[in-house]
Amino acid sequence: MAITHFTPQLISRGSGRSAVLSAAYRHCARMEHQAEGRTVDYSAKRGLRYEEFLLPPDAPQWARELIADRSVAGAAEAFWNAIEAFEKRSDAQLAKEFIIALPVELTIDQNVALVREFVATQVLARGQVADWVFHDEPGNPHIHLMTTLRPLGEDGFGPKKVPVIGHDGAPLRNAAGKIVYRLWSGEKAEFLAQREGWLDLQNRHLALAGLDIRVDGRSYAERGVDLAPTTHIGVATKAIDRKGKKAGWSPKLERVALHEERKTDNRQRILRRPEIVLDLVSREMSVFTERDIARVLHRYVDDAGTFQHLMARILQNPEALRLEGECIALATGIREPAKYTTRELIRLEAEMAHRAVWLAGRSSHGVREKVLAAAFERHARLSEEQRVAIAHVASVGRIAAVVGRAGPARPR
Repeated sequence: MAITHFTPQLISRGSGRSAVLSAAYRHCARMEHQAEGRTVDYSAKRGLRYEEFLLPPDAPQWARELIADRSVAGAAEAFWNAIEAFEKRSDAQLAKEFIIALPVELTIDQNVALVREFVATQVLARGQVADWVFHDEPGNPHIHLMTTLRPLGEDGFGPKKVPVIGHDGAPLRNAAGKIVYRLWSGEKAEFLAQREGWLDLQNRHLALAGLDIRVDGRSYAERGVDLAPTTHIGVATKAIDRKGKKAGWSPKLERVALHEERKTDNRQRILRRPEIVLDLVSREMSVFTERDIARVLHRYVDDAGTFQHLMARILQNPEALRLEGECIALATGIREPAKYTTRELIRLEAEMAHRAVWLAGRSSHGVREKVLAAAFERHARLSEEQRVAIAHVASVGRIAAVVGRAGPARPR
């Protein structure tokens, strides 16, 4: 089921990491770490499905020449070695990395298209380099996206901090008269904007694929879900814990302990109120199957007996409504599972339909033709199709719809 995992982290020497070694591991490639005079080889690593190394559209000539005529991994090797050579501090921050979960419901090609649009609109458009790889591990498709912390100047890498520019075009100054600076690569506000952009794009690509699934980036508390947030347990953490158990000792990792504690707490909450699972599923899709319910329930319940007991209680909940039973599709001959929804969603959709009918019979708030004409004159590049769509939405009807695939050149 599509999830919202979108985690940033810094790659720095202070934590014993290297941008070149990180890139080699993610690209499953052999790379030379010039600063340390050694070569690492991860070409035997499996799971790489796609990779790209992209410069922003206005990248200077020296950056283009640096990666020219190289493979994707070769371009990453050359660029991150240049970063390592430029940064002199022993605790230097070298790059920012995003680890982003991809929806398992999309194909490899569909996920690649999703990531490419995100990279173009949220990374390259900010003047940042995008070095990303797609790892397709079973049940866990995800990308690693490495970006720069410095701008690409005409003569080399620029400063990590840049002045905050005011409305008058001059640098802002604080009460002491000193110039106010910000991180060029973005601070919390920029990260949240990128995360929201990712969630919006993910939902749009799920819709374009004909999937009735949506992801919600709000916390459980913000959504009114009675569950405690769990911590993400990465591959390395799981490996350490697994090795410790095999050797007969416990590493007692704080993150693992916290995850297990909250998972146990959530399991007890679901045992008291199984309808929590129904609420979670219906927030992501309006029509779902038993398998969809099982996927969510399995996040919190491992015991087979408890799992089956809770599945029965959820399906027998008065709020659950079966739309159609299991059947054989005449067109394909494939067995189709039973489809479910909730009474709350039926009530919501009925109310929406009722209001749409009410609005369709009324008119107001139309935009005058003179105003529309002036708008079209200011935006002369609009196609005839776009003009017709805008005029339709701006008409006197209280409700209007434009049907079509959204895109950068289509009104939304």
